[in-house]
Amino acid sequence: MRKSVLSFLRRSGVQLPEKTVLNSLLKLSYLTEAQLEALLIELGSANLGRRLTFEEKAEIRGVSKGAYARTLRQAIENIKRSIYTIFLLEYLGVLGEEALSAILEAANLLKRGRVDESVRLISDVMPRDITA
Repeated sequence: MRKSVLSFLRRSGVQLPEKTVLNSLLKLSYLTEAQLEALLIELGSANLGRRLTFEEKAEIRGVSKGAYARTLRQAIENIKRSIYTIFLLEYLGVLGEEALSAILEAANLLKRGRVDESVRLISDVMPRDITA
């Protein structure tokens, strides 16, 4: 993550979780590092209690206003698609309520620093090969 983004996040009161876990989760997600930076800048801006302009946000990332807006839009679209994927899997019965509950519980365990427990829980609910 860019130093300028990390500096802004510190000033805005956004506390990032443990770097190794964050990077591992990022690699497994549908978000790029640039998209995560844009989302975190939005969070930091909200924490400051004032609306930063797109120019100010782009400057934090060291990109143009258009590049920042495009990256943020792509991040939001990837999040929407991920949510709709979960909706679809639940609708089709591939994921049940128990699995959805376990996913949320695993996320909460991560927030509390209980990484190993979270990984075990999430691996238990991953959809298995249903073609066999």
